[in-house]
Amino acid sequence: MALPPPRTTELHYDGAWHPVSVRESTAVEITRGLAGKGTRAEPAAASMTLGNRGGEVSAHDPESALFGKIGRNTPLRFSVDAGGPHLNFPASGVPLVSTPDHASLGVAGDLDVRIDVAPVSWSATAALVSRHRFTGSQVHYVFLVGQDRMLQLLWSPTGSTGVQRYVTATAPVPAYDGQRIVLRATLDINNGSGGCTARFWYARRLDSALWLPIGDPVTQAGTTSIFDGTAPLDIGDSDLSVTPDGLTGLNRVQGRVHAVQVYDGTVLKVDVRPEAQASPGASSFTDGAGRVWTLTGSATLSNRHVRLEGEVPAWPPERHLSGNDSTVTIAPAGIMRRLGIGKRPLDSALRRYLTAAGPVECWPLTDGAEATSGAPLIGTSPVRVISTNPPSWAGGELAAWVEPVLNVDTLAKVVAPAPSSPLMATDWSVDWSFSELDSVLLASVWERSASGRTWNLTLDPALGTVRLDTAILGGGGGFLGSVTAAVYNDLPHHIRLRTSSGGGSAAWWLYIDGVQVLNGVEATDAGPPMSLEWVCGLTGSFNSMALGYVTLWGASAPAVADVYRALVGNPGETAGARMSRVAAEQGVPLSLDGEAPSTTPLGVQHRETFLDTLEVGSKADMGMLLERRDARALLYRARHTLYSQAPILTLDYSNGIISGQFRPVDDDRLPRNMVTARREGGSEHTAVETSGRLSVQNPPLGIGEYAESDTYSLAADEQTAGQAWWRLHVGLHGGLRYPRVTVDLAQPRVRTLLNSVLEANVGDLLRIVNLPPAYGHGHVDLLIRGYTEEISDKKWQLTFTCDPGGPWRVGIYDDPVRGKCDAASSQLTSGITATATSFSVTTTAGLPWITTPGEFPIDITIGGEEMRATAITGASSPQTFTVVRSTNGVVKTHAAATPVNVARPAVYAL
Repeated sequence: MALPPPRTTELHYDGAWHPVSVRESTAVEITRGLAGKGTRAEPAAASMTLGNRGGEVSAHDPESALFGKIGRNTPLRFSVDAGGPHLNFPASGVPLVSTPDHASLGVAGDLDVRIDVAPVSWSATAALVSRHRFTGSQVHYVFLVGQDRMLQLLWSPTGSTGVQRYVTATAPVPAYDGQRIVLRATLDINNGSGGCTARFWYARRLDSALWLPIGDPVTQAGTTSIFDGTAPLDIGDSDLSVTPDGLTGLNRVQGRVHAVQVYDGTVLKVDVRPEAQASPGASSFTDGAGRVWTLTGSATLSNRHVRLEGEVPAWPPERHLSGNDSTVTIAPAGIMRRLGIGKRPLDSALRRYLTAAGPVECWPLTDGAEATSGAPLIGTSPVRVISTNPPSWAGGELAAWVEPVLNVDTLAKVVAPAPSSPLMATDWSVDWSFSELDSVLLASVWERSASGRTWNLTLDPALGTVRLDTAILGGGGGFLGSVTAAVYNDLPHHIRLRTSSGGGSAAWWLYIDGVQVLNGVEATDAGPPMSLEWVCGLTGSFNSMALGYVTLWGASAPAVADVYRALVGNPGETAGARMSRVAAEQGVPLSLDGEAPSTTPLGVQHRETFLDTLEVGSKADMGMLLERRDARALLYRARHTLYSQAPILTLDYSNGIISGQFRPVDDDRLPRNMVTARREGGSEHTAVETSGRLSVQNPPLGIGEYAESDTYSLAADEQTAGQAWWRLHVGLHGGLRYPRVTVDLAQPRVRTLLNSVLEANVGDLLRIVNLPPAYGHGHVDLLIRGYTEEISDKKWQLTFTCDPGGPWRVGIYDDPVRGKCDAASSQLTSGITATATSFSVTTTAGLPWITTPGEFPIDITIGGEEMRATAITGASSPQTFTVVRSTNGVVKTHAAATPVNVARPAVYAL
């Protein structure tokens, strides 16, 4: 490949991307990913030199055309054009990729349609694969993304719209905008129970052995069939103008399509893979099934790969001493650089929630120690405290994770004037939070009404009750109810009083800690609040009460349970959900790679910096907090997306495809055989490897003690056991490490792998095969933690930094390879030769080996040699194994009592 590859550098200003010139004689260097053992990446870093001979990028020159348009943190995008193309569907024009009708396109049996796609937005409805024409009643099938990211499949048995049928997935597409993912829809036209069943799936790779369901199977009564007529097959568009459910319009795909496959049962009918079948810029190509596809409108075949989208923090001008040349050497960086500047902690979860929810008025009472009144967070009127002794501002604590609030420690009246607002004309709610109340408190809400009604809450620690009464000016009102409440302690508590008026009456509700405890109806309408008062120390001695976050709502008050959850720090919120929520509150784009419910439930959200708050989640979940390569956005790759991946890239060592200093490392940097996981504020669990060559036993029985202990944000103490044992499992990798793997992209032998190399990203799996025997037999899986890329007119290299990938290979239910559990303990009954294909195995602990014929073959390992067991006989120990020897190339004899294990046993994931 000629160097440098075609590359495009663009700056974003005036609302669009504009190209600039990079000096080809200077290298572009890009570094991305994680350093060390943490779960949070360093900011992406790059360096490049821009030509500036004519002052094109002189950010500080008033006479430059870009003066005032570029400057600190101007967005930059760097791309290369290389490898095979994908189908590109831009937002403009009318892009379409289509093949005409052909006899081979018909689906006579079950339908199976798959598409490898990366749309700009998953929220936009889009036709994915369509064989549909209204004209002439040529309705075959349409696979599409409908409203709310829900996949839909439409088909007709006769070609007529009058009998067409459709199904909708029961869960949304689990992908972030711009993410490349493989979607699949299957239709069993006769499920054997008098109906048909549709299923929706997704995978990270088209050739993945692991397809994960999207929602539940959808079954309809009556068997069906797929019409076979004369309509063409379209990718990315359809003549269907609305979604089958009629809820919204149907649009074209915007983004990239990498592959499309259609099966008739198990027979492949359509096999579109432009990367290997087409040329960049071509207007047509032939797919793997012999069908000719034509691009029309604005659809293109593009091989552009975005290698970095970041920001330029500075524009230092450089001028050659001769005066004949001028350049600007810039260091674009990912947004983590900017987001990590400064150490200001985030506001509490409660304060952030209330600010975003938009109340009528909110007084947090978090004013400083020298305050004389409580300033509103939202609104204009301050809170006054009437007392012979000044209150202790900033002396009260609702909880350690909430800002210090007002502490009332003497006879006092706290008065908050409510504004006159039409938002509270017929519906209003009053919220307030407190803690450490140890004597009688009267809380009152005065209505702005002719009756002058007052709602009075009496909190009595001696009785352990909360009582609600009303009083009317001139007489009237009375007792409304009382409830026993466990709120007289040092924990944070929340109260809401809500009314809703209409028709001459007022319904009311009282909530404590997010739960309704009393409700009723008053005979007259309730007026909006005029004043709120808390009278402390009415009877007996009054020691203290922390009071804060008094909030007024109109008819659109949020759910009281959500406010209480924010007060107590959102315990139990999953890592993915918390990171997404906090980023949204901060106005920072964050893409979640994975499904939030499958991430780790966290403990209380403390007040930390923005990135530290996100890292608390990634640390507990053991995922990767990154920056996106193709957008100025954060990316969290959840732990479960790292499990049992198909390799994104396979490198054959014997072909000389690995460049640079490829040196395996045999050291003790990673091993951990004693791991303690401690829950923040809770208990701990220690996992210990007590036997085996990596155990805590002293050599030669083990390697000695390699201990690790850390504290994690977890929702429950019970989580510590799983955390400790999984971290122990990851830390017990005993093979060689391959920390750096370099690939020379200019090497001809890499050309066929170019797309895979460029697709490989942090968190993906890299596999190396055909290593020398001294490195160990069999393939090696590596988890990519980061990479450095260098592009110049003399070099194009990409060096991956890696951790062992083997520990992340977990069990898959009913999988023929990864679904096999290991024996508890078994060994050779007697020694065997290097060629024996039948031998006896004794089980020394646990159950004997399975003998069911349908469970074979089973890959086993004995003394480093892998064998394929094709049968096992004998109901009890010892049992007879029939095997194929040396499947990993190891040929040797084995002594009696050598352990016998499953080669790749199923591992329970965290």
